[in-house]
Amino acid sequence: MSEDPRSQEADELFALVRSRYGARLTAEQLESVRRGVAALVEQAAALRTVRLSNADEPVQRFTPFRSDE
Repeated sequence: MSEDPRSQEADELFALVRSRYGARLTAEQLESVRRGVAALVEQAAALRTVRLSNADEPVQRFTPFRSDE
């Protein structure tokens, strides 16, 4: 049985962070980073499900002017 692709992606990204910064972080900090990376991978997967075409424009936020009376 193969591992979940998201889990594999999170493990690979965490391994990269650990190789670069692991010597400076405590075990608690590394576990916190692992959870953060896993959350980011899940959020990125959710964003990838939204399909955009080349014609889709950013949402323009409209804020009406209100005079100070």
